[in-house]
Amino acid sequence: MIQDISNIKATRIVGGVGCGKTQQLIERVCSLLSGGEKAGNVLVLCATPQACESFTLRLNAAAEEAGVNADEVTVTTPRALALEVLSDAEAVRWSGREPRLLAGYEELFLLEDMKVSGLRPKRLREMLKFFYRSWTELADDDPNWLLPGEESNVHTLLKDNLALTHSIVEPEAGNLAVNYLRGHAGAVAAHSFAHVLVDDYQRISKASQLLAGLMATETLTIAGDRTACVQVYDSYPYVAGLDEFMDAHEGAEDIELSACHACAAGASGAAKLLADPAMQSIAFHAAEDIVAGQTVVLESPLPEDEFGAVARFAAEAVSAGTNPASIVVATPNGVWSRNMVKALLAAKVPAQALTDRQPVRGDIRDNERCVPAHVLTALDLVADPENALAWRCWCGYGDWLANSSALANLRAYADEHDKGLVEALRDAQNGALAANEGDADHIVGAQRVGAAYEAGLALIESAAGLEGTALLNKLAELITGQEGATAPGIVSTLCLGEQDNSAAAMAERFRNRLLAPRIDSASAVQVVPYDQVAGLSPKVLIISGFVNGFIPCREYFDSAEMPLDKQEKEHAKDARRVYAMAGKASEQLVISRFTTTSLETAGVMKRHIGRIRLQDGKRMCAIEPSDFIEQLA
Repeated sequence: MIQDISNIKATRIVGGVGCGKTQQLIERVCSLLSGGEKAGNVLVLCATPQACESFTLRLNAAAEEAGVNADEVTVTTPRALALEVLSDAEAVRWSGREPRLLAGYEELFLLEDMKVSGLRPKRLREMLKFFYRSWTELADDDPNWLLPGEESNVHTLLKDNLALTHSIVEPEAGNLAVNYLRGHAGAVAAHSFAHVLVDDYQRISKASQLLAGLMATETLTIAGDRTACVQVYDSYPYVAGLDEFMDAHEGAEDIELSACHACAAGASGAAKLLADPAMQSIAFHAAEDIVAGQTVVLESPLPEDEFGAVARFAAEAVSAGTNPASIVVATPNGVWSRNMVKALLAAKVPAQALTDRQPVRGDIRDNERCVPAHVLTALDLVADPENALAWRCWCGYGDWLANSSALANLRAYADEHDKGLVEALRDAQNGALAANEGDADHIVGAQRVGAAYEAGLALIESAAGLEGTALLNKLAELITGQEGATAPGIVSTLCLGEQDNSAAAMAERFRNRLLAPRIDSASAVQVVPYDQVAGLSPKVLIISGFVNGFIPCREYFDSAEMPLDKQEKEHAKDARRVYAMAGKASEQLVISRFTTTSLETAGVMKRHIGRIRLQDGKRMCAIEPSDFIEQLA
């Protein structure tokens, strides 16, 4: 089905960081509502879940001032929109998938299942990246996009493994949603909105961009900055979409904003970064009404001192009348985020950290080193004993190859007998596979997965009727074999809520918190990774850990690890990242760094090491400020 876009009024708003693109979208929504449009007919797409929170707060404030109600305006991410489309009963039948994305630890099992292809791990990972990027760019529109032989065979294996567990990998979601809508006119009508607005258009994938276009029936407005193309949530953001939008919508209105409304320090830093040869030149200048002031630089002798210095600065700002929610602390990694939150709370400043992308880690081959993931998988089984993805993972824990060969044989059996994974596991449990083949050893690993399935059924029965902490602790006890064991802290953090702690509710909650992380407090300092500043509008922005080794990374300074051509690409990427942060501070920009650390700690943190000296019998090394500090300080 070819969409008719001739009747859609299209608008593109482009401009540098801090130039008011998001404000323009907010004003347009308020104008629509003031003109009598129903709020339910308006869809706003933002690049990240946290950006959705920020947009909603700003929209509600503007709507209240304009005397309209924006409560029913849909503000969401393209990923969430794609999963909503794929949850249609017809979409499930069409795709053979459930609208369930793989979490990070579940992708480890998929990778093991892909290794049965015989490809070397490095080659396999590169091929998977090729498939994923191609999916986001709708390369499969061309029936000949894959080379016959190895490439086509591995792609088929990937699709078969995903079909076995009825699950979806993130780069595939937008692709499936677009292709489903293209082939089902009724689905387009069921999910369409009269007015669609997209913020940070350059930070979402091509599939997400096309999905947004399919949603609109009257107006489609996008806003973006091609110099701030940084991956923040969608895999493979598609900056070329800004220009392709104009090509696709003949006569579209094109609005260019050039005045940056960030504070003087942020505007100056962004302008200096735009002058970098690696950056694309755009119209950009500081607005006349910006807040004056220099960049504040906090220098601390040690990393632990830096956390305290940032906390004291934030506490002083709050005491001076700044709303904690108007303060954002950008951090280089999850360790920095957790320590920063501890320091802020110790200073009596409310703070929350945006969940790290993959906080559930561990070696799935060693049961003692993957307890959090194991407990979450068990919770999925208790919530839904027919969950094929959870069963696949459950049957792989503790095995060096995650029982990938056994699952490959089980998949072949399921395909041959037109059965699903759960049905095949039941057959493996009761020995039907051996009977069907006439040889107990023919289906390699059938006994292992059958025993795992039986153990899973016993766990489900043992946990029946339990909820909340009692359920999580029971699962931890059953998995570890230790009487009185308690669930790991990360599991409780992800699963428990103030209401409804049933197995099903907790399973849905932890997946949302893992795959769509957001800070739900409107009165706390937001501690977020560097790239997650995208879409936020802080009055005070504190960029912490601003040292070489964090940005740029340590490998950047070693030509043996990173060749010159890759160094240039790394520099360009980091310049975009710093630029995208710098212009976000509307009142004050703060740079925080530490100057020394022990040699041992520097090695663990992979810092770029300067001079090494002996201090009180301990080897200490100097840590240099980020190469980008000259543009900001």
